[in-house]
Amino acid sequence: VNDEDYDIRYSLARNPALTDYPEIVERLSKDDEWSVRSGLAKNPTIAGSPTVIQTLTSDEDWHVRQSLAANPAIANYPKIIERLSTDKDYEVRYNLATNPAIANYPDIIKTLASDKLPPVRQNLAENPALASFPEVAQALATDEDWRVRQSLADNPAIANYPKIIERLSTDKDYEVRYALASNKALPGSTASSSPWQTTQPVTQVPAI
Repeated sequence: VNDEDYDIRYSLARNPALTDYPEIVERLSKDDEWSVRSGLAKNPTIAGSPTVIQTLTSDEDWHVRQSLAANPAIANYPKIIERLSTDKDYEVRYNLATNPAIANYPDIIKTLASDKLPPVRQNLAENPALASFPEVAQALATDEDWRVRQSLADNPAIANYPKIIERLSTDKDYEVRYALASNKALPGSTASSSPWQTTQPVTQVPAI
């Protein structure tokens, strides 16, 4: 934890063994290097450290808050999730939209579904939590951005929503219809029959 090389401290911050060392976790949460704090924010062992989670939620660097937003460890911290859902930096909301931890927070899911930036709604459209939120899935099925509808069409969570499937099957954008046809959770999927791959998982934050 005192090593001059921040890469060493970063590796320590990601170590799952930190559960038994709360004092070290506390120190890492205040490290001078943002990448170290970000590494800690990704560590699932912080689930039992509410003070540390609060510190990371208020971090001045969005990279840290972004990492925390994707961490399932925040599942039992509703106020933290609420704060992250309205973070001023969209990269934070973008990551939160993919987090399975939001499944128990209907209001948060609704907030993200109405986010002003399409990439956030697109990530939410991929979240398996939508299996329990038909109204939100319906809203995303009529989203003005075709990439949002495409992501929803590829989500196995829509398997029990026949009206949404019907709506997407006649979407004006072929990318949406193709994604639906490739959805392995649906009967008649053509996922393995086409030489093209038009839907790709979101792996990095797109530029605005």
